[in-house]
Amino acid sequence: HSTIELAGLLDVRPGDQVLELGCGSGLLSIAAAKLGAGRVVATDLDPRALQAAERNALRNGVGERIEFHAGSWYEALGSADPRGFCAERFDVIIATPPQTPGPQPFGSKYGGQDGTRNLFKILQGAPALLNPDRGRLWLMAISLANPDELWIRLQEHFSEVSLIRETDRNFTAGEYEAMQQGLFDYFCRLRSSGKSHFTDAGNGRYAFRNLFIRAAKPRGL
Repeated sequence: HSTIELAGLLDVRPGDQVLELGCGSGLLSIAAAKLGAGRVVATDLDPRALQAAERNALRNGVGERIEFHAGSWYEALGSADPRGFCAERFDVIIATPPQTPGPQPFGSKYGGQDGTRNLFKILQGAPALLNPDRGRLWLMAISLANPDELWIRLQEHFSEVSLIRETDRNFTAGEYEAMQQGLFDYFCRLRSSGKSHFTDAGNGRYAFRNLFIRAAKPRGL
């Protein structure tokens, strides 16, 4: 649901050059193409996800306007250093990376000890690949993943940072205990230290926030 919501918020303009990092099923890349993007580059580490995204793009009539690259984040473009990919810049970068925190890896949703590992990788590399005058970074972050530190890092890399929308995401302790035993208690420790935000929604339920973030005017490298 959060991915669909993000698709409705994107400000992709006709002719924009768009990069989606970790495209999954391709929903956001397809949305960008349908909004008129001149070129969309979609990356993902999972070859099965890329195959599904390519099929979905064809079904939606935009297969010829999306390029698919296998690999992790910017490395999928051909270089571990995003500045080594090409002189071309993108107008929009979109990312909804795994960001569930945990003391150790537990699966595909793992985002590092405070949840920001993938977010910070994307954030650090974005200014080198965005057009300096009109480039925008769109992120869907979660308040479980150290949102205060994320906001500080965003402001270090961009002159304009806006929280466009936030929505509740309800969960139970059992949902995360099924991923790794003790994970919910770990969330509670992060919350006590100010590195995670979630509330008690009653009846054994809790809620964190989905944060739809737009950052613009990348700062000089």
